[in-house]
Amino acid sequence: MKKVLFAAAFAAVLSACCSAPGVELTVSNPLVADRNAEVVEVAWADVAAGLAGLTPENVVVLDAQGAQVPSQAVFYGDTVPRTLIFEATVPASGQSTYKVVEGVREKYPVKAYGRYVPERADDYAWENNMVAYRLYGPALETTPKEMLVTPGIDVWVKSTEKMVIDERYKRGHYHTNYGDGMDCYKVGRTLGAGACAPFVDGKLWMSRNYATQQNLDNGPLRTTVKLTYAPFAAGEDSVSLVKYISLDANTPFTKMTNIYSGDFETMPVAAGVVMHDVKGKFTSDTYAGITEAASDSKQPEEDGDISLAVIMPAADSSLEAEGHMLMVGQARNGQPLVYYIGSGWSGASVPDVTVWEGVVKDAAQKIANPMTVTVKAGK
Repeated sequence: MKKVLFAAAFAAVLSACCSAPGVELTVSNPLVADRNAEVVEVAWADVAAGLAGLTPENVVVLDAQGAQVPSQAVFYGDTVPRTLIFEATVPASGQSTYKVVEGVREKYPVKAYGRYVPERADDYAWENNMVAYRLYGPALETTPKEMLVTPGIDVWVKSTEKMVIDERYKRGHYHTNYGDGMDCYKVGRTLGAGACAPFVDGKLWMSRNYATQQNLDNGPLRTTVKLTYAPFAAGEDSVSLVKYISLDANTPFTKMTNIYSGDFETMPVAAGVVMHDVKGKFTSDTYAGITEAASDSKQPEEDGDISLAVIMPAADSSLEAEGHMLMVGQARNGQPLVYYIGSGWSGASVPDVTVWEGVVKDAAQKIANPMTVTVKAGK
């Protein structure tokens, strides 16, 4: 009897959810491969047009069975939302239907997070449920015993889906593995794990540490930060840089958007990773990657191997220069140049370069063939 009553109650709830006023979304997958829990987005204005009372606090996305899926209103620094993002699962060459309604949002687990870390010399750190990184701020340039000046990106390996940044900084011993990963990567004055620099006259022209930071969005599915850099030399010219770093849940790849400005129309730039003790590498027209031994390690066998890659959809070429594996493209004055950086660890899900190349190839295909969302006003 209890089972019958429960089934009836569930059916009533499902019917109420599915019949509630809302906006129908159809997510289409152009690839001949399943897409699972991938973050997709739709313009907030397109969704809100069908639901006059929709707000970031009451927006709910339902799947075809009437269950909530994690979602987030994305502001990108504005006072009103620009887009709505949510997790979508779509079969190969197929479609899945979702519905946006007004309701009570469930407490979704945080899968993307970033913050300014003034207590550690102005670091800026970001992570999701797969990877973690940090960049260096102005205070580190004058911090005794360090005084590091670099645009390079530091990678923190992790073997857990939980957020680790705050815990590691609070503990203060992030070079030690307490069971979920660590910082075992060496940056120095390099591009580190995926920074970008002008590549003028066949040479990398590196900036100083970032000058200012502003967090634009912060989970549960996407974290984004805006970083500005003081003008620096690129050949005989001076350029300035604004960088947007955005990381979604459920992917090892961070989206990097660099906007260079200066007295130029176009300028060659290179995004890449510095090479330490490389065990394997690969390149294609749009990506390059390596697997190497942990470079800042006192216990090589335990610390294992780190895999790194850059995906640049509009790349002109790939090459090796100044100890880096690089993807080279063209930056237009004041226009965004987009590329992606990714990482993996042998202590988690990337045991070797063969597996890593497959991960990078898959990510590059998804970037080149994004899922699309069609909006249809519901009843």
